[in-house]
Amino acid sequence: MCYTIEINLSKHALENRFGVKSRPRDFTPRYVVSAFSMPEIPVIAGEEEKVIDFFRWGLIPSWTRDEQSAKEIRLKTFNARAETIAEKPAFRDAFRKRRCLVLVHGFFEWHEWNKKKYPFYIRLRNNEPFALAGIYDQWLNKETGELITSVSIVTTEANSIMQKIHNTKKRMPVILPKSKEFEWIDQTVPAEKAGEMLKPFDPSGMDAHAIAPINPARGDQYLSDDVLNPYQYPELSDLGNF
Repeated sequence: MCYTIEINLSKHALENRFGVKSRPRDFTPRYVVSAFSMPEIPVIAGEEEKVIDFFRWGLIPSWTRDEQSAKEIRLKTFNARAETIAEKPAFRDAFRKRRCLVLVHGFFEWHEWNKKKYPFYIRLRNNEPFALAGIYDQWLNKETGELITSVSIVTTEANSIMQKIHNTKKRMPVILPKSKEFEWIDQTVPAEKAGEMLKPFDPSGMDAHAIAPINPARGDQYLSDDVLNPYQYPELSDLGNF
């Protein structure tokens, strides 16, 4: 699962890292971004002209009937499992034709111990922004005339670090190696080949640590990077360092 991300990145930082320009739209960098707040998050879609755009998190398939159905389905499509993405009706067409990069600086996951949950912050060891594998679709709200472009983050089985952290579901988002980022969104790459990229990321390139308790539903209240600081839980000392 991947329901909470960190995108405290300016448009300038994103443009420098990924080598493309941003659309002229408002974007607020944030430390804690929950999928359940239905946010717009930065992406690069597989269009001929590559730009950083901003899509709604929670994919609404183009065939969705009405607004109520859209509200219901997007709560189930924050993530798409790599193992079934080519089969599920909500995802298979987007996987074949509409792949994208979801641009982040980190993400959060929770460790469960003795019926309590402890938040962890995960990023790359080099502390650079990186890309998660995503898919997207467009849905026309016939009641309002609004065209909504929405995105789902692809998840896969956990690597050795994430197995320890996310010890209940043992999942992680697909982190794409730099060398594979634009291949993932290349529309000439067939789905079968793209599917080969949906693997756990090399744990040696990742950094993770526990943080103080957070409430993702109130992500707007976290206004400094203090929220990302390491925090010690004595009961988790057996987990060791990552």
